[in-house]
Amino acid sequence: MRTVIFILLIYSLILFTASDSLFAQKNTLKDLEKVIDQRNSELEKIQADLQGKKLKVKFLETEEKSHLEKLYALEEQLNLNYRIIIKVKKQLEDLKEYLTELEIKLENSRQELIRREEILSERLVWIYKRSRIPKFLTALSAGDLLQGARRLYIFSLLNRYDRKMVKEIGSLNLQIKNEMAELTKRKKTVVALKNEKTTLVNNVSRKRKQRKILLKEVKTQKDAENRAIENLITDQNRISNIIEVLLTNRSALDKKAAKEFTKLKGKLIWPVQGKIIRKFGKIKDKKYNTVISNPGIDIRAMANAPVYASSTGMVAYVSWLRGYGSFIILDHSGGYYTLYAHLDDILVETNQFVAAGEKLATISETGTFSGPMLHFELRSGKEQLDPLPWLR
Repeated sequence: MRTVIFILLIYSLILFTASDSLFAQKNTLKDLEKVIDQRNSELEKIQADLQGKKLKVKFLETEEKSHLEKLYALEEQLNLNYRIIIKVKKQLEDLKEYLTELEIKLENSRQELIRREEILSERLVWIYKRSRIPKFLTALSAGDLLQGARRLYIFSLLNRYDRKMVKEIGSLNLQIKNEMAELTKRKKTVVALKNEKTTLVNNVSRKRKQRKILLKEVKTQKDAENRAIENLITDQNRISNIIEVLLTNRSALDKKAAKEFTKLKGKLIWPVQGKIIRKFGKIKDKKYNTVISNPGIDIRAMANAPVYASSTGMVAYVSWLRGYGSFIILDHSGGYYTLYAHLDDILVETNQFVAAGEKLATISETGTFSGPMLHFELRSGKEQLDPLPWLR
């Protein structure tokens, strides 16, 4: 009797421990699947946008449009390519983690199957040895009726557990089969994404060469620089609108976070190493005799120089505008934002956490004809702040 009860207890403990472990892995895989599906949805949207821009470039090539229009269309395409590349890169990282978790789960399922098959094998031997003595005789051989009834009840419990174990072994076999199929499917996805990334990188390299040729041609046009200034003024208002939308999307400004950020005044990391060529505030353009307001500072830097996050924050926005080229907006909480414009090789995506000093992108000439430079802004809500007093 004690042996039978001991077998039941051991079997229950094994089932409970195994199911608890498998449940934890299932939750991890579900969380990863959600991230992968969300990123895949974002990827599809950007890819659809890119297809539209490709058609626009083809149209501009057939039409007698200015080199400037063609340059802008090409730059916008490049920006979308960068965003797709980073999405694909992150998707690959997620999938690799997913595959690791899935392989662990598959191995655990296999080990669990072996354990259960061993238990069932032992039970079958025990049943075979006991089968020569009918259950009712075992019950009758008990000291009293109550003990006999208990023996019959234990036998029925063992029977039930045996049937349940056989059913669960069948389920485990099916689960292992499904997990192996999922593993094969995901591995194929990884290969496809790697190929897509290679194609995208090659496209970017080709488009950069096209941009370089177009940029030379644009610089020879007399009105190109003047039109670029007009685009910059228009896009300054668009940036203000983007910041306003970001602010309204926040349920409430965190006053504590705002207070913490103000403590960083004079301590922010320089986003790039270089020389300031345009300061914050109103600037008079001697060439065109126009006065424009600079909402940030412009830093001359080497082409492809790394651009760093000035402070810890969340990537709130990644896009392209004519006057800004490819740009990134970081949300530092408390209503404080920094903006980095005229970028190449964007390495981050929206809703990504970045640490102070983390590389965001590289310097380029997107959206400007003044050579490689970084346009850097700092805002507190809608208010434009002079970044210089905030930098180290």
